[in-house]
Amino acid sequence: MSAPGPLWRQAYDAVDRAVTPHADSLVRSPGFALGVALVRRATTAARSSAQGLTARAWHLVNLPAGSDVHRLRAQVGALDREVRRLTVALEAERRAERLRALPSRTPELPTTEDDHADRAEPADDPRPRPARRRAQRPPGT
Repeated sequence: MSAPGPLWRQAYDAVDRAVTPHADSLVRSPGFALGVALVRRATTAARSSAQGLTARAWHLVNLPAGSDVHRLRAQVGALDREVRRLTVALEAERRAERLRALPSRTPELPTTEDDHADRAEPADDPRPRPARRRAQRPPGT
């Protein structure tokens, strides 16, 4: 036989043996399932009415409600995915256009650096970037 465990474990096992049969019979009863369903419906109804009430209150003071923010976040996410998809398609089209614009070479002609310089690829963004500001230092340092 093994020695009994710690005191807290003995107390837990005693309570478990006393409570488990009663809790099991309660949970398996038809009234319990009905009660759980009614409580679930009541909490769902209370939550939706509270959300509607708070949304109306926020809209009265001309502020967005949580549902508005959720809908806008979903729209921004959809737009972000669409921009990424279009960017990938545009890059693929640019690569294909560059390949079509390359002149065909004959194997007997050697290539030089000048040939590569003539076909420099354009920058993705034709707009120049603004100059970065340097740290302001007092004169004489």
